[in-house]
Amino acid sequence: MSWLKELSTWAQGVLIPLGAMGLVPAAILDSSFLSLAGGVDVWLITLCFGNAAGTPLYVVLTVVGSVTGASLLYLTMKKGGQRFVEKKVSAKKMERIQGQVRRHGAWAMFVAALLPPPAPFKLFVLAAGVLHMPYEKFVLALLAGRTIRYSVAGFLAARYGRQVWDWLLRLGPWVLLLVIVVAGVVLGRKLLRNKAVVMD
Repeated sequence: MSWLKELSTWAQGVLIPLGAMGLVPAAILDSSFLSLAGGVDVWLITLCFGNAAGTPLYVVLTVVGSVTGASLLYLTMKKGGQRFVEKKVSAKKMERIQGQVRRHGAWAMFVAALLPPPAPFKLFVLAAGVLHMPYEKFVLALLAGRTIRYSVAGFLAARYGRQVWDWLLRLGPWVLLLVIVVAGVVLGRKLLRNKAVVMD
């Protein structure tokens, strides 16, 4: 709807000048009922590039906002979102995503939260709400996925600059997921090795 686009543009115009303080409300809006151009990823990357020392704070603010916004959308759908879904989303697409949520549960939500656009994150949130996924599982999966995603984006931006957003889009969601998994395995092995050295 055109009015939603206008509202989104207005919100960005108000929040972007606030810098880091605008991250939380922007992430809440972007993960709930509005879609901001580029999400908050570009915003986060720009802030981390401009002030590498502030990266941990920017990541935390973005994660808190995103989890809060997605929770609002989830709770709204849980209380009676089936009609909304039927009106706004194609039946075939929603059926496919609901099938994934039914089969894989919180893992489906985790992967959706982890991947950058064009992954249909909000459709998974809608499906989780409509299917009454337990909120504890929903929020833990969301928290884990968003923390990994924004941490990777933020720390890469702090080190390599703004081209990180281009890398994320060019790599594609599943390649990015592979990179994150490999990085996690390498980090896990390093931690285990260090632990073994300490124990010796």
